[in-house]
Amino acid sequence: MLYAEIAVEAARSLGREAYTYAVPASADVVPGHRVWVPFGPRGSYGYVLDVHSRPPDRAVKEIERADVEPLLLPHHLQLARAVADHYWAPLIECLRAFLPPRVRAGRSSGAGPSRRQTRHSRLLQVSRPEGAPQAGPELNWEQSAAVQASRECRQLLLHGVTGSGKTEVYLRAAEEALGQGLRVLILVPEISLTPQLVARVAGRLGRSAAILHSQLTELERAQQWWRIRRGELDVVVGSRSAVFAPIPRLGLICLDEEGSSAYKQDRTPRYEASWVARRLTELTGAHLILGSATPSLATYAEGRTGRLRLAELRKRVVGRPAQVELVDMRREARSGNRSPISKRLSEVLERTLAQGEQAILFLNRRGAATFILCRDCGESTRCPGCSVAMVEHLELDALSCHYCGYSRPVPEYCARCGSRQVRGIGVGTQRLEGMVKKLWPEKRVLRLDRDSSRGPDGYLDVIEAFSEGRADVLVGTQLVARGLDVERVTAVGMIDADLPLHFPDYHSAEATFALVSQVAGRAGRGVHSATVVVQTSNPDHYSLRRAAGNDYAGFVADELPSRQRFQFPPFAELAVLTYSHRDDERAASVTRDAAEGLAAALLKQRLDGIRVQGPAPAFLHQLRGQYRWQVTIKGEDLGRLRPLAPGGRGWSYDVDPAG
Repeated sequence: MLYAEIAVEAARSLGREAYTYAVPASADVVPGHRVWVPFGPRGSYGYVLDVHSRPPDRAVKEIERADVEPLLLPHHLQLARAVADHYWAPLIECLRAFLPPRVRAGRSSGAGPSRRQTRHSRLLQVSRPEGAPQAGPELNWEQSAAVQASRECRQLLLHGVTGSGKTEVYLRAAEEALGQGLRVLILVPEISLTPQLVARVAGRLGRSAAILHSQLTELERAQQWWRIRRGELDVVVGSRSAVFAPIPRLGLICLDEEGSSAYKQDRTPRYEASWVARRLTELTGAHLILGSATPSLATYAEGRTGRLRLAELRKRVVGRPAQVELVDMRREARSGNRSPISKRLSEVLERTLAQGEQAILFLNRRGAATFILCRDCGESTRCPGCSVAMVEHLELDALSCHYCGYSRPVPEYCARCGSRQVRGIGVGTQRLEGMVKKLWPEKRVLRLDRDSSRGPDGYLDVIEAFSEGRADVLVGTQLVARGLDVERVTAVGMIDADLPLHFPDYHSAEATFALVSQVAGRAGRGVHSATVVVQTSNPDHYSLRRAAGNDYAGFVADELPSRQRFQFPPFAELAVLTYSHRDDERAASVTRDAAEGLAAALLKQRLDGIRVQGPAPAFLHQLRGQYRWQVTIKGEDLGRLRPLAPGGRGWSYDVDPAG
């Protein structure tokens, strides 16, 4: 008789990886099959991990039914295991990441067309090519060398300045893979997944592309998943989670904007898509191209030391580099200008708009006012469940917490001292939009942030309107920093470049350099000269100076010594263990005991090269009513410590944290 080891959905919280079930003679199951098994009072779905003939030491129940074909491909189980081991995640959670919710649920799964389907996302509508494949431009010698390098190695880091033609390298490599009967996966940060990109990929490759994106409905995601699983589509374009797509005969993975924090999942399993992509190439034999103007320092270090093949594109193939100017906002304040728009930025905008060209203003803060403050006693209005100030939103006529969603009316008086001197402090994209409209009332202004782009295809509508010239100024958050390629944009203003520098995170300088570089790259895409104004109170900081000079190598040389001195990646591995509880003292006590236990275990088992730091309150000490305390682990081969890590309700792990 055969037996199967099964990861059971209903056992997610129990901490046990697999349960043994008997395989009935009428069932034909292999690893990767989804099955229905008796578990608890009602039964549960599960996934077959292994089939064997070893009799268990106790009586076991039988599998009740199984799908006709396995849902998971053979390499999926290996990849799920690798993700679980590296990120200290339960295997069942990693397996769930491979399947859309409707497919996991097994009902109305989207395996076929639906008569009740009323919405068809625009990304899907433009994913079908019109006519024969379009010819691409002639490659320059740097691009040709990069394509050749991608043929010669399994994993390539393509480091190219903004506008250097990295996408054309992806497309040439994709054409070759498709010509060999293989399939292609193109990964981009979610905000870069626009109709323009999808139409370009489908048009150039002459094939319909599958789209995997959070803006699709659950039904659409399931339908796309099934078409990929059945091999109906040879090209898949998607955001982070598309790295788990069921692509048979995978030949090429192109991951654009490597180093973007958008590739890091913020819930269990807390994977990073480029790490998963690299394991995927090892399991399938596919080639991988990691492309970016600002790759992560850890990845770039691998390219410099030979662990990754490195190809560089140093010249732009479209437009010309914009002139980047740093404006010291301290001088602006001393001269009497209290506006968030400096005199220099105002001049640049005035000139640009007078010439009929377009401008982008970037501010990574939503809402109208950053916080509400009592001018008499200094009390700010904070979220009762999170340790953050609430943000004013004009369209709600209320305050909102950007972490848990709690909202309340704007207070008329201070809850602490009763004063009516309660005012909004700071500026967000909503207030900035209003200021621009007042300064240039005849110009068309759009705003692109999470608030303005809600609803089906909301952010696509804004991007499309601006790209087609139906607006003169675009005000936005991170949504405008990547993926926009508009030739008429000749002015970009970064309202507050210091925001990333203020975070207590070793990535802060790297995040600042990358953000300024990406925002500046939105200008200079056409034939006209372009200007980027970066407003800062730290104009001498090396990350800003290097970004203004488009000097990635110089930034790396400035940043690596401090990383080495304090043993941060790429010189050490990092993991953060977080415990959450409604009682702050309880959270602190449990975390303190865990830190002491880990330190003692390191000594007892003689695990050298690992340090335990903390406990300490998390940067967001209170989140959604839970107090959070952390233990940080730093060193070499941290996987050795996983069996000793604290577990159970309240604990979460973040290996290779993004921030």
